[in-house]
Formats: sequence, C-alpha cells, structure tokens
Amino acid sequence: MRSQTVTKLAGFVVMAGVVSACSGPAGDGFGPRPAAPAFQATGDTFLQITAQGAGPISAATPLSSKAIVAQMPGYTTGNVTIGLEHTTTDATVLFKEAYGGRIQVLHILGSGGRIQQIHGVTHHVVGPAGERPGMSFRETGTDPSTCRIGTDLWLGMAICRSRGAPNVTLTFSFQGEAAMATTLPTGAALAEGMLQRIIWTPAS
Repeated sequence: MRSQTVTKLAGFVVMAGVVSACSGPAGDGFGPRPAAPAFQATGDTFLQITAQGAGPISAATPLSSKAIVAQMPGYTTGNVTIGLEHTTTDATVLFKEAYGGRIQVLHILGSGGRIQQIHGVTHHVVGPAGERPGMSFRETGTDPSTCRIGTDLWLGMAICRSRGAPNVTLTFSFQGEAAMATTLPTGAALAEGMLQRIIWTPAS
C-alpha cells in the first residue's frame, strides 16, 4: 500500500472492511457491487462521518483541543504533519486508546479557530455510505465518474466523491504501475484501489 501521508507519529492501522454484495452491471470490470452497508454503532466503530461532520464534531466546533475533546470524552489530541495534494500542513490528531494501542482516528485541519477539513484515517471510522479506510474501491461502491486522478503529493491517488454526501471526499491508493499513474486506472486496477482517507469539508 502506498502511503500518501508525511507524519511525525506512528502510522495509522488500516484493515479491510467486509460488506455484503449484490449484483451489478456486467462487463464493467468490477464484478458484484456491494449493497450500501447500514451504519451500526459497534465496538469496532468509533464514529461516523456524515454531511454534518465527524460524530459530534461539526463546523460549529471551535478548532481547539479543549473544544474537540469536550465533544469526544475519552479521546486525546496531539499534533501531526500530513501531506495534502499540493502541500504539507500541521493538523490536530484525535487519538483513542483501544486494542492495546493508541489509534489515530481523525486529522482535523483549519485556521482562524475554525475547522475546515476532517480526515477519517482508521477503519474504525465509517463514511456516509458505509465506507471504511481499508476497503477496496469495489467494496465502497464509489462511482468512477465522480473521481479524478491526484497530482503532486497525491500523484496516482484517486480522489472521489462519496455517494452518501456531496461534501465528503474519498482518496484511494493503488499498487504497481497504477500507483504513479497520471490518469485514472480502469477495470480491475481501479476496483482494487484501497481507501485511505474519508475527508469531510463543511457544506457550502
């Protein structure tokens, strides 16, 4: 898996999700298409990203560790440097102590005391249509027509829109030659891309 993140901390854990499948159009290179998984708050799910925000964190939440932790009791915060498409930037990282480790759950970006982006970076975060980091492009049921190829630091990444919310973006990485491609992969190469981040921005 090709990492697109420059970080001062340990990398986040990614595990593939498992979803049920239903029949899809033949001849598109994707095979069976997954049904939209219904969100369920289980022990393995920390929060859901929706059009409104990430769990209780929303555009109304001030960009401060105190305000963020007040919304997420039992979590802690720190600082991390991440790679965006065109630059690197500092972000607030939201941690949860679980399963014998310290898991990076969210990367929160903003300025002027306002949250401008939230990145879900663990399979314990579920997106608006049931997506989880670690799922394949096929498993997420993402529409290829909503995707474009990344550039600069995200070269070879697919940048797509979640089918569950227009202000939620998904980024996928690829292996082999597709990992450095300047055009969007097709067929099996696209279907096997791995979801890296679920990115929320406030609805305009």
